[in-house]
Amino acid sequence: MDVESKRYQLLDCIQRRAENLFLTRQLQCAEAVMAVLNQGLGGELAPELAVRLASALPEGLGRRGCLCGALNGGALALGLFIGRNGPGYRNGTTVRKAVGELYDQFKTAYKATCCRVLTKSLVYGSDQHFRHCARMTGQTARMAAAIVLDHKPELLESADWAYLRQKDRRMTAEVKKLIGVFGR
Repeated sequence: MDVESKRYQLLDCIQRRAENLFLTRQLQCAEAVMAVLNQGLGGELAPELAVRLASALPEGLGRRGCLCGALNGGALALGLFIGRNGPGYRNGTTVRKAVGELYDQFKTAYKATCCRVLTKSLVYGSDQHFRHCARMTGQTARMAAAIVLDHKPELLESADWAYLRQKDRRMTAEVKKLIGVFGR
C-alpha cells in the first residue's frame, strides 16, 4: 500500500474511532479527539491522563457553550504532538500556526466555532444532537490528525491500528463503563 493510501486509511480509522467513542457515550467530544489522537498516534500520555486533561473542555469550556469541545480537543492534541518543549516565545510558532490551521478548517466546514451556535437547532441530549456532535468530533479528529501527520509523517508507521479499528456497540460501552466504575 502506498503512503497516501495508508494515510487516508489511518485518517478514516481516526475519524470513525472518535465518532464511535462519542456516540457510545464513553467520551465527550474533546476527550474523544484527544484520546484517539494520543493513543492512535502514539502520544506519550497514559490514556486516563489524556481523558482527564480534555475533560474540562467539552460543551464549550465547562458547558458554557463557547468554543466547540472537539475543536478544543484538537488544539490540545496538536500541542501534545507538535507543541513546544520549554520556555521561549518563538519556539511555539509551529503549534500556534497548526492550531490556527485547524481553527480555520473547522470554521470553513461548520461556519462557526461556538458550541451553542453549532447546536442551537438541536434538543440537548437527543439522538440528533449526539449524531451531529459525533460527526463534528470525528471530522475534527481527522483534521487534527492530518495536521499532525503533515508535521510528523513518521507517526504513520507507528499508529496503533488495533486500537483505531475498534468499534464498540452501545451495550459494550455500557459494560466497559461499569467495569471502570466497579473495577477499581
